[in-house]
Amino acid sequence: MKKLILLAMILAAFACVNVTATAAEKPAGDENAAAPEPISYQAGKEIARLANPAITESSGLAASRLHDGVFWTHNDSGDKPVLYAFNSKGEDLGVYLIKDARAADWEDMASFSIGKKGFLLIADVGDNGARRKSCTLYFVVEPTVRARPDKPASVPVMVRVDFTYEDGPHNCESAAVDPVRKEILLVSKTGGGTCKTYLLPLPRKRVVSGAVAKAVGTLGMPTATAMDVSPDGLRAVVLTYGDAYEYTREKDEDWKAAFARAPRRIGMPKRAQGESICYGRDGRTLYLTSEKVPCPLLQVAPTLAADAAEPE
Repeated sequence: MKKLILLAMILAAFACVNVTATAAEKPAGDENAAAPEPISYQAGKEIARLANPAITESSGLAASRLHDGVFWTHNDSGDKPVLYAFNSKGEDLGVYLIKDARAADWEDMASFSIGKKGFLLIADVGDNGARRKSCTLYFVVEPTVRARPDKPASVPVMVRVDFTYEDGPHNCESAAVDPVRKEILLVSKTGGGTCKTYLLPLPRKRVVSGAVAKAVGTLGMPTATAMDVSPDGLRAVVLTYGDAYEYTREKDEDWKAAFARAPRRIGMPKRAQGESICYGRDGRTLYLTSEKVPCPLLQVAPTLAADAAEPE
């Protein structure tokens, strides 16, 4: 009964369309401000090595929106449907098996909150041959990090979305959630200097079959390997194997308009194969991992004192 009540609350939150940020979500400053001001960043640096040796190909990364210093990641294809938790020191916080999920080719994940509830999106969207009949998005309530990480925990899938793209199959390694507009953002990995962007609404049912991701723009950049949206829903960062590109939208603007403008390029630190990026809980600091053992945790922090990085 408790699970059914929780599911009903989750779906009600997802279905509550609100394109204006709540008081807690609104960025500080002028209420009538346009897109957020660019952030000045320091050079990126490694701040930790992940202690769990099972993290061999970190392909998605998410910083908890509820708990400082808690991160989530998953491996690329070939692993079980599990998430790994760790802190900003790289310390192992446990392994979490996602029940009733299949890990065909997990490529990205995202953390977001609606109200006081935290959620994780897991994107099974990899499709190197562009042949999949459909791709899958899993939503779980963010697990509580346990005191005994040596014993795997089990986490149920609360919502599942099976979808296709309106213009046929695509390989994709970039997925994010805008918690303000209640939208899922996807960027294809096409190569050749351009990538397409797609949108899906947050689901209103426990299981959604036949959803169609709508194209909203083309990005002129090298191969996209990861993305994230800031907690206030106003910034979207798209990663490549080199640097990252940040798009910003005005508070009453949609992502189609934001993606139509030229992005800001943000220098990223060198890494073996970078396929993950996320905003920290502060909505400013950027974090990355790399497909390397031991897996590094890298930080690109703001330069201004007012934009100080999250405590490590």
